[in-house]
Amino acid sequence: MIRVNTDAAYNPKNKKAGLGIVITGPGFHEQIAIPLETSPNNHTAEFQALIYALNWLVDHDLTSQMVFVACDSKALTQVIHNEGSKNEAYQKYLESILALRENFQLITFDWVPESQNKGADNLAKQALRKAQKDT
Repeated sequence: MIRVNTDAAYNPKNKKAGLGIVITGPGFHEQIAIPLETSPNNHTAEFQALIYALNWLVDHDLTSQMVFVACDSKALTQVIHNEGSKNEAYQKYLESILALRENFQLITFDWVPESQNKGADNLAKQALRKAQKDT
């Protein structure tokens, strides 16, 4: 089984964001921190973190294993479970997620409390600090 944790950190003043992703599976542990120059809001950054993680799994041929995705964004997990959103911006990200989901034999998306998402949270904060320094 592969476990994926995603998170985003966001500064509404300058619209910079950081994405944090932890991917753990048999024999590997990846930590990914991605600074973003701009993001409309924190929710959008959460979607971007998940899309990056799913693409990483596809690019590394890890789609045949069971994948458990956890994030602390209730908005993100609700949109995925409902397979729809009234927010048009979220809808376009959802379409990307649903298309990527088709690559996987078995994948689940679940909400976890912040306390169970510390690794991804720390990486997201590191990436946000880098995005703000690169200004």
